[in-house]
Amino acid sequence: MATRRIIESVDRGWAWIIVFAITIINLGTLPVQQCFGLIFEKRFSDLRISAMQTSLILHLNGSISCGLGLISGPMMKRFSYRQVAILAGLTITAGILLTAFALSFPTLIITYCLFIGIGQGLMFPATTLALNTYFRKKRKIAMGIAVTLTALGPIFMPILIVKLLEEYSTTGTILILAGIAFHSIIGALLLRPLKENYSKVVMKPLANLEAESVELNNCDSSRQRNDSKQTTNESDKTNNLLFHETTDDSKVKEEAVFRQFIKTMGLHLLRDNRYIAVILGMGISLVAETNFNMMLPFVLTELSGLERGDVAKIMSVQAFFDIAGRICVPLLAQKMLWTARNLYIVSLLGSTFGRTLLSLLPADQYALFAVSVVAGLSKGTKAVFQALIIPDYVTLEMLPAASGIMMATSGILSIFIGPLIGFVHDSMDSYVGALHFTSILSMCCVILWLATGLWRFKCNNNDAASNSDVSENERTSVKC
Repeated sequence: MATRRIIESVDRGWAWIIVFAITIINLGTLPVQQCFGLIFEKRFSDLRISAMQTSLILHLNGSISCGLGLISGPMMKRFSYRQVAILAGLTITAGILLTAFALSFPTLIITYCLFIGIGQGLMFPATTLALNTYFRKKRKIAMGIAVTLTALGPIFMPILIVKLLEEYSTTGTILILAGIAFHSIIGALLLRPLKENYSKVVMKPLANLEAESVELNNCDSSRQRNDSKQTTNESDKTNNLLFHETTDDSKVKEEAVFRQFIKTMGLHLLRDNRYIAVILGMGISLVAETNFNMMLPFVLTELSGLERGDVAKIMSVQAFFDIAGRICVPLLAQKMLWTARNLYIVSLLGSTFGRTLLSLLPADQYALFAVSVVAGLSKGTKAVFQALIIPDYVTLEMLPAASGIMMATSGILSIFIGPLIGFVHDSMDSYVGALHFTSILSMCCVILWLATGLWRFKCNNNDAASNSDVSENERTSVKC
């Protein structure tokens, strides 16, 4: 009966409360990152923080968040995702609160990068595991609804933040955002764990256990009579082999501990070359796309000469089409049975086109509108399907470990590659070169996945059916 109740609760019932809870969490914790450029543009200018230092702050925050990925798998086995989400919400709130009083580059590293980074690194795997636990067949729809509701924030928050900055300056605005972030605790409390019943698999009937016990006792008594004659002859051999057996036992124990560590951390996934291509491609492209989204207000201010209010309007238009992408593309993908990896590639191609157009026509109003439309649609598509690539590739049991390795890889790549984008800007004294360099990074994912067969221009039904990005219970004839 317990197993039946669990099956019935998947894709229905409390599962939709999980979507609502994740929305509350995201709306509370993400505005500081989504509107990073608007909030800190004046403060960074007053503190004379360079583009490379700004990029370092952004990517160090991401690296710390992703660096916790390796421990997220074991943590999810020790604690429930509700407990982890509560701790993450408190950590993010404390980080935003302290960032309000950070008036130097080193203090920003501690408050924004360390505290908020740790909080986000704990929150993401908790919410991802919660959603993928409660949803199986309707996973794409649920993810689309969650990220769509989350995208309501970037529509209104830029305009609200501009008003708050005019009234309360940077410090007061960040304090208000800390109060908003504290509401994430409400969402975390709604992440009710879904416990599965494994008793039928582990336990045997009592009658069978008694029968086995009697049989073992009979075997032991017969062995004692036959073995008594050989005890004296074999005693010398036992003494000679004792040392070797002890050594072998210690080696076996060491190997068992090592195998358990590999299994717990999920490092055996690194034997799969296609999985390595997945995490490398996503890691490099995420560095590029995150940097572009965060630095867009700086780009519009420098290249297009826009004021803060005009930048907020552009970001709101982008957020509107971001929502359109989150609503329309998942429904279309569900109907056409498109894979998450293919749509992720489409989003990279769209954002690359938008950056190229912005670098060529930075002052043209129609071009800026086109950029915000294309960038918004691409961002919305990416937001939905980047969270589904790993869950579609591995089983639910391996999801925490696989996501953790993905986060750790992204963190390492972010700290090494991310500041290079700021360095390109400082060396060329323009964001044009930085935009092109960002597009090159995104195209690295396209080329890598094309070379390893993770993405194809065309594929037939048989090829798509064997595509590993489709889960086993969905592995039927599909279209790419």
